[in-house]
Amino acid sequence: MHRATVFAHLRRRNVPGRRPGLSLNEKAEAVRLARAGISMRAIGRRMGVDRKAVRAALVEVGLLI
Repeated sequence: MHRATVFAHLRRRNVPGRRPGLSLNEKAEAVRLARAGISMRAIGRRMGVDRKAVRAALVEVGLLI
């Protein structure tokens, strides 16, 4: 089954998609939590996003390379 078909079925049933990332306020909160020593995985769970979204936010502000 093609992925476009899958997404069409999901849209028809109003299944929510993944969140696109973090807002500016959420990024600031992620930075604060990371500086407090909280892991990216724990921050992601707390904010309802993937660890990769948290990592991208931390890289964006220069906290990670």
